[in-house]
Amino acid sequence: MQVNKLPGWPPQGGAGAFDSRAATFVSSPETVTVRRVDRIVGTRVDITCMFGPEVVTFRYHAPDLGVAESMAKLLEEHRGKDLLWIGMLQVPKD
Repeated sequence: MQVNKLPGWPPQGGAGAFDSRAATFVSSPETVTVRRVDRIVGTRVDITCMFGPEVVTFRYHAPDLGVAESMAKLLEEHRGKDLLWIGMLQVPKD
């Protein structure tokens, strides 16, 4: 299965309601570039991304812990790629 077929994909980001960039993230979140995976909290994967020269945190809410761990590994392996590119990859099998 492709990553972009997973529930909750693409991750969502922004600094909240007062972030002037939020409209761009909502309309095209896949344009950001993955910088690093910060942590896994339950089934949520926190990701630091780049939006142009700016740093923004994105969160992927996986359907279960196994998917969260697999996606964290995949995202870390493909740092520097945008979410659109990553979405075309196959979900790793455990």
